[in-house]
Amino acid sequence: MKIKPDINPNADLSFFTQDEWDIIQLFAHRDWYVTRTERIAIANSSYKLVLLKPLELIKNAFNINREVILVFSPYDTFEPRSIDAIDYLDIQELRLEEICSIIVSNDNEIETKLSGILKSNQETRIIIPFSYKELLEALSNPDYIINRIRAKFYSRDLFGIQDPLKKDLYFFGRKDLIHSLLNRHLNGENSGVFGLRKTGKTSILYSVERALDRKKSVGLFIDCQTLHLKSWINALIFIIEELQKSLVVKKSELKILTNEVTKDFVADYFHEDIKTIFKRNGKKSILLIFDEIEHITFDTSISDNWKKGIDFVKFWQVIRSSFQKHRTENIFTYLITGTNPRCIEVRTIEQTDNPIFAQFSPIYIPAFDVLQTTEMLDKLGGYMGIKFEDIVCSKLVEDFGGHPLLIRQMCSFLNKKIVDTRPISVSKVDYTKYRDDFFVNEQGFLIYISMVIEVLETWYQDEFQMITWLSIGDYDTFQEYANEVPEYITHLINYGIIEKSGIDYGFKIEAIKEYLAKKNKYQKLNLSNKEKQEEISARRNAIEPKLRIVVRRQLKATFGEENAKRKVISEIYRPQDYNLHSSKKYTDFFNPNKHNIYLNNLFELIRKNWENSFKNIFDSDIEEFNAKSTLLNKFRKPDAHAAQIKDCDFQSFRGAMEWFEQQIEEY
Repeated sequence: MKIKPDINPNADLSFFTQDEWDIIQLFAHRDWYVTRTERIAIANSSYKLVLLKPLELIKNAFNINREVILVFSPYDTFEPRSIDAIDYLDIQELRLEEICSIIVSNDNEIETKLSGILKSNQETRIIIPFSYKELLEALSNPDYIINRIRAKFYSRDLFGIQDPLKKDLYFFGRKDLIHSLLNRHLNGENSGVFGLRKTGKTSILYSVERALDRKKSVGLFIDCQTLHLKSWINALIFIIEELQKSLVVKKSELKILTNEVTKDFVADYFHEDIKTIFKRNGKKSILLIFDEIEHITFDTSISDNWKKGIDFVKFWQVIRSSFQKHRTENIFTYLITGTNPRCIEVRTIEQTDNPIFAQFSPIYIPAFDVLQTTEMLDKLGGYMGIKFEDIVCSKLVEDFGGHPLLIRQMCSFLNKKIVDTRPISVSKVDYTKYRDDFFVNEQGFLIYISMVIEVLETWYQDEFQMITWLSIGDYDTFQEYANEVPEYITHLINYGIIEKSGIDYGFKIEAIKEYLAKKNKYQKLNLSNKEKQEEISARRNAIEPKLRIVVRRQLKATFGEENAKRKVISEIYRPQDYNLHSSKKYTDFFNPNKHNIYLNNLFELIRKNWENSFKNIFDSDIEEFNAKSTLLNKFRKPDAHAAQIKDCDFQSFRGAMEWFEQQIEEY
């Protein structure tokens, strides 16, 4: 039976004022059904709650299907604790709407004050603010409420959240992984989670930490970005100290905090203290969560004591020995995460066994599939008034390989570009129209894609070179290395960058392929003579207009426009023809449609004015410039004849051209 706007006859309305009763009716007579009411007290404040069931118009416009909490705050001054009233009811238990809620305050500045409170936290719910006064004045305006909701929902970019998620509100697609990590901990097993940057590793750890409370365990989140500043002994002391602060145990009971600690006793103290903490907290198993493990890992840390490996070895010797000593009691386990699993892949460090080498198999964060992506886009997009067609969800997974941050940033980009009246539907045509724009956006995609592949570029350079070859179509070289060193493929597949089909390999993240192909399009080896000629012609044609700009600006800046023009005319024409061209505009001489100024002319102008104008631009000596420019002139118009270009000559051309391209780009 279709529910109509109304009030449940069993709802207790006896404790509401007349004004509040009028406001409730305003909601109930439009697009909501009042199901129940509550009164709560927080500290010395009292609040009244109303649960509103959305009807069809609200459901369709804002993707709200569960009941929404409305809080009455009767105080003249709005305080942040009013928001706590929303958490009074167990939202998950009662299957209430998690992401949005409504606050009605007696403070007429509620909207401004609430905006100031919420703007610093991207993870907050969408809270729709009203004042008593404005709603009472809007009793005759049937669209007032929905217009306010529309303004708050459609102005919020839920896809733009970039920081690790500390709440479940906007967390999607990782339930199976969270469940697996929790079970491993409860079974006394250690774990390691790895993945490319921005795949949600830290958000996963926060989710595990939250779930521990429901499993009667306790967790300690350890940020290795700051832990590396300590010595290995102080890092162990820090762990016990943080556990003591957060759990029910007296400092005086812990030896590591009340005795002088040396390397001779630190292991014994740590073993005893962590067992004491375990007993004092009802024998709840402890999970030590190490985030960004590379910061305390040999080779990768920026602190010398960890980077050289000695502190890493000693620290993990204590952790591992303590774990093994207390294993039967399941006192604690540890969970590490990072971009780089080297900490468990390398057998020896400084001729010493790695304490955690192969202690467990690394878990790589799986990519979102189409179903998970669709769920995320339907949920977040629905709140923003955006419906993504099924084919768009599939294209997002194909282009970004299920990488959640890249997908969300693409959707955020679409949200900014598509400014039509909401709700709207994003079609394949819309997606295709803006996709290429996103790929060249320096404030978006280019920043994030470089972050994503940084781990490969920094620590797995051979594998990075392999995906570079694959991106530019150099399949033979890629396959040769894949056959010779199969382990190179392991990281690339585990990270979800490439996939194997039969005996062939291809990119799982098309965005990385396009990025690398564009960046390295002139690295392909074993080109045919025709391909060599085409590359030479294309790169010469691309560099020439840029070089014209450099020469034009530098000559004018050094000599003034009239004298600069004189130098250009003397380079292009015979001395006796000067008067024929002297009346023309200086800029016209650099316009190929008006004058025949060639690449070799530009090189000559640079040579003749090297000391005054160009020495600092090219950051080299004249001999180096001459050598490289001569080499580029050697290959002028290679497409006009069929001369064979030797591989060694072609590589020399590439080196010279890359030098010029870099110098001009920096200019």
